[in-house]
Amino acid sequence: MGAIKITVHGVVQGVGYRALVRGIALRMDIAGYAKNMPDGSVEVLAIGEEQKLNEFSKLINVDTEHGPQVHKLEIVSTVETNDYDSFYVR
Repeated sequence: MGAIKITVHGVVQGVGYRALVRGIALRMDIAGYAKNMPDGSVEVLAIGEEQKLNEFSKLINVDTEHGPQVHKLEIVSTVETNDYDSFYVR
């Protein structure tokens, strides 16, 4: 079991991005959270199996025409935590 914290940059606030990330996480049995940051980015904490975390980070890197547009995913740290039993939008 591993955990990654990702800062997502782009058009990711006010366009349903956190709900999209939550849906992907729940389907993949990943715990953690997605929350808006003051600088316009979204912070994502994802906890799960290493292989699932790799796939998760690929799936949340979206670029839609009329919705979320991720310009950059930045993994800011690898952390170990078991504080979450599901995935939450904060």
